[in-house]
Formats: sequence, C-alpha cells, structure tokens
Amino acid sequence: MRTKVIKYISVVVLGASLTACERVIDLDMPKGEALPYVDAWITDQPEVQTIKFLKAVEYQSAGAPEAVSDATITLTDVTAGTTYPFTYQNGAYNYDAGSAAIGIVGHTYKLSIDWKGEQFEATDELKRPSILDSITGEFKEEKGDDKAGYYAKLYAHDPVGAVDYCWVRTYRNGTLNYHVGEMLAADGSFGGDEGISDGFAFIPPFRDGITSDQEPYQKGDVVKVLLRSLSKPSHQFIEQTIEQLTSGGLFAKVLMNVPANVKNMSPGGATKIYGWFGTVAEVSASKKME
Repeated sequence: MRTKVIKYISVVVLGASLTACERVIDLDMPKGEALPYVDAWITDQPEVQTIKFLKAVEYQSAGAPEAVSDATITLTDVTAGTTYPFTYQNGAYNYDAGSAAIGIVGHTYKLSIDWKGEQFEATDELKRPSILDSITGEFKEEKGDDKAGYYAKLYAHDPVGAVDYCWVRTYRNGTLNYHVGEMLAADGSFGGDEGISDGFAFIPPFRDGITSDQEPYQKGDVVKVLLRSLSKPSHQFIEQTIEQLTSGGLFAKVLMNVPANVKNMSPGGATKIYGWFGTVAEVSASKKME
C-alpha cells in the first residue's frame, strides 16, 4: 500500500512540475513590410468582375488588409483584342459589363497593373468547366462517429479530351461550408497529367466530400456546389495554398510564400506583387435538404 501511495504522489508532483513550466511569453516581433498582393479571379458569369489589390497586415494583427487605391488596373482579352478598364470603388477595382460576360472559355486574359511608376502583368487561360449532373440528399441516422442528418452527394463528370482541372466549393445556406473544405480534381480524380480517368464520373471522395459526417446538413438547409475550371498553373497555386492553410502536426511543412504569377515588367523594377490572377468558368447546382 505504501508503495502505491508513493507512486501516486510521484505522478502528482510530476504533473504539477510540468504545469508549473508553462509560461506565457510576449514576443516582441518586428511588424515587417506590408507586402502588396492581388486577389483577382475573372469568371465567365454575367456579373460585376472584381479585382482586389491589397497590402498584407502583420502576422499578429487582427485588422483587415489595407486596400491599395492608387493603381491603374486593366484587363485585356488577348484572344479578342478587347480591353476592360477597372474602376476603384469601396475597397476594390470593379468592371460591370451588365448582362454580358467578359470571360470566354478558350480565351487568354492579361491583367495589367500600373502602380508607383512600375508596370506589372499576369496572364491566364480560361478553361472549360466540368459537367455538374446533380446533387442528391438523404437523411441518415447516427451511426458510429457519423452524426445524424442529411448527407448530400455530388454527381459530376469530366469532359472528354485533355486534362481538366476543377476547383470544388461547397456552400451551406449561402455561405462557404468550412466543415468540408476546398477540393481540387484533375479529370474528376486525384490524377495529374496522365488523363487516365478522362471522361468518367467524379470519384467517391468528391461525391461524398460535400458533406461533413460531424456537421451534416439539417432539414431546410440549402446545399450549393460550385465547380470552377482552372488552368494548370492556377490549379497548382490553389493546391499549394490549401497545403499551407491545412498543414499541421509533427510533419507539417514549413510555411512559405506561395508563388505568384504577377510579374514586374519595368526594367530594373524592384517592387514585387504577390497573390494570383486567374480565370474560371463556373457551373453550379443547389438542393434543399428535405
């Protein structure tokens, strides 16, 4: 009995000593430079097109990024030879084409930024979208670790020919569903340039991936799935971004700036703009869980 008491006391003392070692330390970190970056995605939809040009805030800041308002931004449809001037308003640069869409599948687009006497450019090709067939929903009782609720499924397939990259985004009642995250597909699977699954239905991880088994949908929820086409460079950018945002644990990757496609075209220009300019074709479908 005495031996057991001594062992118990030893464990308590060890736990107390480990707790006593915890100490909150305020790090005096330098604020660093407010790096400029763009968030620019042009779509094939008849809607206002928006380009954000911002300055990043310091790591520990809870404030919003500062908008850069003194730039001249234009978009050029290189294929058609048409230029669209973007106007700064309410923290972003916008172009309203009314009921027309300025994004056309198969066309190449160039973003031009004139800022502080330097010229910057980025290009991307607007690719065809994947084919969204339907969204289904089924109520399931709680089973094991899976919670009770409505489980939605995505049915989509890849167009025949070439390698098609797709960005799958899921919304719940009008807002992005962060419980399921972003998904990237190549020909409806996790393949690369081989095109081994060309023309087939999206594989089950994408079909089932629009529902979280810990936060399934409830009666009355509206599920929307948006498929966005991507060029290969844009696919690689989103892939690296997701890896940076979700990396964690013992074998987490070292954080680093994801490569940008905005290039300084001015001779001797030293300023660098981060972020990405991309073009996407969109298809979507919605279903109410009931």
